Amino acid sequence: MVAAHMGEYTGHAVAMPGMPEWLRLGGAVVLAAVAAVHGVHGAGMHGQRRWWHLGHAVMAAGMAAMYLLPRMDYEPLYGGGLALFAALALATVGAALGLRSREGALNPIWTMSALDYLAMTYMLVDPAVRPAWPGLLLALYLAVAAFGWTVRAFDRLPAFARPAVAGAEPPLPAAPSGTDGGAGPALLSAAPQTDPAQRPRTRVSVALTLALMAAAMAYMLVAM
Repeated sequence: MVAAHMGEYTGHAVAMPGMPEWLRLGGAVVLAAVAAVHGVHGAGMHGQRRWWHLGHAVMAAGMAAMYLLPRMDYEPLYGGGLALFAALALATVGAALGLRSREGALNPIWTMSALDYLAMTYMLVDPAVRPAWPGLLLALYLAVAAFGWTVRAFDRLPAFARPAVAGAEPPLPAAPSGTDGGAGPALLSAAPQTDPAQRPRTRVSVALTLALMAAAMAYMLVAM
């Protein structure tokens, strides 16, 4: 019995070294909530917005599983996750390049998504064979991303404005004067049929989930 408990504790320690049990469980709950938020948004949207949100729902669910389930006890699950996120990373890079040809500009939202999938892939690689330096670079990127989403810095960067070109999704209706509903990354917007007055609140809630997920990923990369 004692050995079993020690094995369970060791498994959790390997998964998240240095993290208190309550924080590990709390992180899993928060990430599950992030997955639910993006899942709901994705279900109510169309086109690129839908796939962007659903992709983040999958990432958040994967992070919740990594916080909750120790690798040594769930090695097949980690192997399946590695294949899934490697495929998603490659697909996102391909989609970003394809959309660049159609829209005339590389959407940084998809570039960041590709980096996020790459970070997930790296975390799921067997620790015995992965080098440390890519994890540190990815952790630095995610720390910057978490800060950017928290202070909504990306809303003020022109590069994050969605190009309006033929064949792209229709632009959102204008928001009422005095709101920021028309600013910021297009894929953080509410669905086109949403009341424009609600879009600023939607953007804030989604940006918060992105900040939380980026911070959780950065912590795991550093703690590994």
